[in-house]
Amino acid sequence: MEVRLAAELGWRLDVNRAGAGDWQRLPGIRQEQVDLLLRLQAGGVQLSGSDDLQRLLEVPPSLVESWLPVLVFRWYGEPAAPTGAPARVDLNRAGQVQLERLGLSRDRGERLLRERARRPFRDLADLQQRLQLPPDLVEGWIGKVMFTPDAPGPVLPPARRPG
Repeated sequence: MEVRLAAELGWRLDVNRAGAGDWQRLPGIRQEQVDLLLRLQAGGVQLSGSDDLQRLLEVPPSLVESWLPVLVFRWYGEPAAPTGAPARVDLNRAGQVQLERLGLSRDRGERLLRERARRPFRDLADLQQRLQLPPDLVEGWIGKVMFTPDAPGPVLPPARRPG
């Protein structure tokens, strides 16, 4: 599909509601990226702009720019709170302190560590599904977290000394 021609003909892709067939019409998008987008969408996660999409898919900005003539970023519900420049945290290696800095409670952080010990997380959708995290928390992590597939064993909280 020629993106500019499609835009001239009136075709638009609503980023937060698009189906697999719509995403697959975009040149350069891979099936695993389409699957990630659909899984996040099913979990209630919304993207607020092209920067979110570029960081989530980890593609060159020029690719997302080539799609912009047809992309529509409609927000359904309350927008996520604005955030500063994201620092990427590897959630397959992060310890409890890093998890708390990302906004996870101690209980959720411990659940993440236990679940990660069973099997590393593939991506945000996998994390959200396995931990049943709310969409607004996951949305806030776009561009701030990453997932190293071959991460070593779990990082456990330090042992407490008897006191």
